[in-house]
Amino acid sequence: MANRSRIKDFLWRHAAGIATIVMVCFVAFLAFVGYSYVVLTKKFDSSRRWDLPSRIYSDATPIVPGMTIPRSLLEPKLNHVGYHEAAARVTNPGEYRYAGNTLEIYLQNFEYPDIEFRALPVVIDMDGGTVRAIHRLDDGVALRGIRIEPELITSIYNNEMEDRLPIALSAVPKTVSNAIIAVEDKGFYSHRGLSITGILGALRTDVKNRNITHGGSTLTQQLIKNLYLNPERTWRRKGIEALYAVLLEARYSKQEILEGYLNEIYLGQNGAVQIVGVEQASQVYFGKHVTYLTLPEAATLAGMIHSPNVENPLKYPERAKPRRDLVLSLMRDQKLITPAEYDAAVASPLTTARFPKTSRSAPFFVDLVLKQLKETHPETQLRTEGLRVFTTLDTIMQRSAEQSLDEGIASLNKHYSYLRNSPTPLEGVMLTIQPGTGYVKALVGGRNYSKTQFNRAIQARRQPGSLFKPFVYATAMDPARGQQAFTAATVLDDSPISVRTGNAVWTPQNYDLKYHGHVTVREALAHSYNIPAVRAAMNAGVPNVIKTAATIGIESPLAPYPSVALGSFEVTPLEIAYAYSAFANLGVKAEPISILAVSTSEGVLLESREVKMKRVAGSGVSYVMNQILKDVFVYGTGSKARLMGFTRPFAGKSGTTSSYRDAWFIGYSPRILSLVWLGFDDGHSVRLAGGDACVPIWTTNMTRIGGLIADVDWKRPDDVVERRIDPESGMLATPYCPTTKDEIFVAGTEPTSVCPIHAGSGEPSPFWRDNAEPPQAEGQLQNPAAYPAQNQAPQQKPKPKERGLRKLLRDIFGGN
Repeated sequence: MANRSRIKDFLWRHAAGIATIVMVCFVAFLAFVGYSYVVLTKKFDSSRRWDLPSRIYSDATPIVPGMTIPRSLLEPKLNHVGYHEAAARVTNPGEYRYAGNTLEIYLQNFEYPDIEFRALPVVIDMDGGTVRAIHRLDDGVALRGIRIEPELITSIYNNEMEDRLPIALSAVPKTVSNAIIAVEDKGFYSHRGLSITGILGALRTDVKNRNITHGGSTLTQQLIKNLYLNPERTWRRKGIEALYAVLLEARYSKQEILEGYLNEIYLGQNGAVQIVGVEQASQVYFGKHVTYLTLPEAATLAGMIHSPNVENPLKYPERAKPRRDLVLSLMRDQKLITPAEYDAAVASPLTTARFPKTSRSAPFFVDLVLKQLKETHPETQLRTEGLRVFTTLDTIMQRSAEQSLDEGIASLNKHYSYLRNSPTPLEGVMLTIQPGTGYVKALVGGRNYSKTQFNRAIQARRQPGSLFKPFVYATAMDPARGQQAFTAATVLDDSPISVRTGNAVWTPQNYDLKYHGHVTVREALAHSYNIPAVRAAMNAGVPNVIKTAATIGIESPLAPYPSVALGSFEVTPLEIAYAYSAFANLGVKAEPISILAVSTSEGVLLESREVKMKRVAGSGVSYVMNQILKDVFVYGTGSKARLMGFTRPFAGKSGTTSSYRDAWFIGYSPRILSLVWLGFDDGHSVRLAGGDACVPIWTTNMTRIGGLIADVDWKRPDDVVERRIDPESGMLATPYCPTTKDEIFVAGTEPTSVCPIHAGSGEPSPFWRDNAEPPQAEGQLQNPAAYPAQNQAPQQKPKPKERGLRKLLRDIFGGN
């Protein structure tokens, strides 16, 4: 009693002070609540304007009649851009179906710079993998072609490395939101931010376990935690979370809160990138937009929220399926689905994306794009403003290049123990470009980006070796040299040669350590002989060779030594590939392009890049060079491609450097050019020539993607003529030449003298005996002018006695 009396006395004496303290605390609490309300609403409103990563897209994929594109190439492409297979006729955008010899696709809406793709159902008539015709599915109207929308390659993230695709609540199926509510907060629509029963249950468990592990959190509380608070487990943080949840519910509707939650929920990792929101998660785990998720897939997604990385259906299907079935049972118990729907969903197998997307495709190509983007756009803009960057990449060609290079190097390692046991791994590069536009269609800068980000395609400086020889011969074939100009028929001496450079003497050798006597330029290039190339460079002048190479596209410094003819300097793979593209484009070089356009997230065009072209070589010389390099596939260093079944009329050139440190191969047509390089980063020997190491990889890749490329040949320029020659002498054929062939020449460089080896001796060859006159060929003159030496004006003096070749020509052509 005494103690109680003293307490009363104390309270009475200090009533005013206590009242003041209570009032101050109450005012402070109200102030805190008011401040929290302002901060909360301001941040929630701004949270719906997320910092969005810029997106880098591939080029659109055209499909036209005549193209060959097997299902194994097309289906991954469709899945990666959000299409999913339908069991019956397609009825919604994003569906496709293979049915017999037809492919139905319901094209999706997509905004491309300056053009908008509208959803359209089409049917493609196929013959194997070849497209025969394309029609609109609804009315059968024939179409000249369609385009599959660009594929997302990667995103440029902020420091938090979050990837999300914001989506409106109206676009989220009811099954998805119901599944999430069923498992995470079944009283969502009845509480005002807090679940008293959930809090009491969690409190009881925490007291029993003597730690804070259970929160009893509602969806609103989870959203608060993701938006405003750190993940620490303390009573103070839980108290603030509860207050914020009540305030949020007082300010916003259930629909606004649910939409915010669906866009903020963490749903696992894709590599180093956080998957945030149901739309992004749907595309990663199921390969489709959330709009098209089935009931079992919606339950799988909802079941992941509890522990996304543990119950990841791609990695741990054995864990994800029981969790999915639990969600389905909760939906049934809460009468969100019928028992029949439950039975059908539980009986269905766990389904995931057939071709899961990585957080970063084509990483070496992306590095090239980022390097160029940062020259014109601040990094902050790239990380936060959601720019859309459209590139030249063809993802079908890119995946083929990656696979072909990896398989090819694995095969070499398997067959050659010294490669397999090397202290450093054998590396490689594969490039595919479009000569007519300069577009980079595929770029692989190494075997494993996660181990090393060194982009050998644009950073490695390696000797091109024999790849440089066409530039030597192009210089020697310059028609400005007149009759001194080399031709495909020029005969060169492949015998030992020593060249003095300063005080040193250089003695080049062929890669096979043999000499081949007299060979034509055509043969020397096809077989990649070294000594004839050196003789050609000395004849044309090494400074002139360097000037030609620089004009065509070799930007690296070249030293004026005879060894430059054999590629004894260093270039990057991208550099040599674009130099060759000038030959492929008949002397016109397009500047490299990897970025087509950049737009804002709303589709406003910020920049576009145009094709820039420049003539760097004559069309005639380029055409003749291409025809010579076709023989590389026929009987030269690229003949392995023929053995592997590649028969298209491509030109090509292998390259092998000193001590076999580098192996190269380039093959091209007017529409496509592809390069392969193999070597070790530390420069030790591969011990294989380009024709042995690189041609099989090149062929595997080109065989896969060849159907995507029109099968066209080069059109002969007007300044290219054809003559029948004796291949032994390189001169115009006579009736006595035992072997003759048709050869092409740049006008003004064709031979004007007849073969001196077989003129007027022996019996005429069978061809000449069986034909009354020389064969008709394009550009060949059917009169004595074909042999200018015999086309002289008649002389006013007695004619000498005719004999030998002179008499035979008179008999054939008539006249004097």
